[in-house]
Amino acid sequence: MENALTVSQLVSLVRADLETKYRSITLVGEISSFKPWRSGHWYFDLKDEQAMVPAVMFKGFCERVKFEVKDGLQVLIKGRVSVYAPQSKIQIIAEQIEPVGAGALALAFEQLKAKLEKEGLFDPAHKKPLPFFPKVLGLVTSPQGAALQDMLRILNHRMPGLEILLSPARVQGQGSAMELAGALRLLEAQEVCDVIIIGRGGGSLEDLWAFNEEVLARAIYACQTPIISAVGHETDFTIADFVADLRCATPTHAAQTVVPDKKELLERLGQTQNRLHKLAKVSVSKAQLALAQLSKRLLSPKAVLLQVMQRLDLQAQRLEKIMQKRLQQAKERLGANAAKLGALSPLKVLARGYGAVYQDNKIISQVAQVQIGAFLKLRLSDGNLGVEVKTKDGI
Repeated sequence: MENALTVSQLVSLVRADLETKYRSITLVGEISSFKPWRSGHWYFDLKDEQAMVPAVMFKGFCERVKFEVKDGLQVLIKGRVSVYAPQSKIQIIAEQIEPVGAGALALAFEQLKAKLEKEGLFDPAHKKPLPFFPKVLGLVTSPQGAALQDMLRILNHRMPGLEILLSPARVQGQGSAMELAGALRLLEAQEVCDVIIIGRGGGSLEDLWAFNEEVLARAIYACQTPIISAVGHETDFTIADFVADLRCATPTHAAQTVVPDKKELLERLGQTQNRLHKLAKVSVSKAQLALAQLSKRLLSPKAVLLQVMQRLDLQAQRLEKIMQKRLQQAKERLGANAAKLGALSPLKVLARGYGAVYQDNKIISQVAQVQIGAFLKLRLSDGNLGVEVKTKDGI
């Protein structure tokens, strides 16, 4: 009994020995049974074809991992060996995880890119057109960076007097993505910018990583203002580039793209004005020539009036002749009708020795109409006679 060890003592000895001998190890294996806990710690198994060992990664180390850890992923783990006393089992305390093959950041980039693309954050239909002539430009970048000075220099050269609003933020380091997203939301909330440039100068993948984080990607996607992403050099691509409405290779390129060159614009306007002036002169000349040709075809108002008067005179002469002709024809018809009437006149009959008998102003045409002793009026060709009926004889 003197040399006997308790279970706890044995476990402590083994633990001390293991933690001394294996205080810094690197293991390669496949992630299995991955479980993230509410505490922020990760629990999982690391296995190969013949063996498996449990592992834990505490919250502080988990927050440094950029890619998504999941079952089946081949990883390289750096950490130390320990013993979990309550269960007396060996476990790995992981402090770093790297994917086998691709680097951690490269894998994280591809994972987030695939996720956001599936959700539609890169959809061209969501891209907003940039204004041709912005009045207010927003900038989200570091106030100490060379990129800001380059953009300001170019913007002042191309469009002096352009109103620029700077929303400053750190562009690298822990928490910089949150700062960039917040600075972007601040500009968006003011609702005064016509377009916003977000970006920074070149650097390593680690330096540019803030522009590859989900929080910034979603902030860009939520903006109603058109966003230009200008990060790093021409060969650098970030998640922000895919979400933004326009990707420019560098901040300098973005400053050249966002506004037209005032001098070039004035030159083009002058050229256009000259072309319009020449076109106007040609149009006026053509119009004057056409007017001159029309003027030759047109008679003066006096000549037109004389022609009208001549036509009226001719019409009057024709009308007078027609009236005279018709008057003569009427006279002739009147003479003929008068002759006919004369021939039928009772006076002509009376002139031949006949007379007309009236009684009480009524014509008497039969003997039976008159009584003996009646007084009658006898009309002759040259006057009237009063007669008394003495006798009457019928035929």
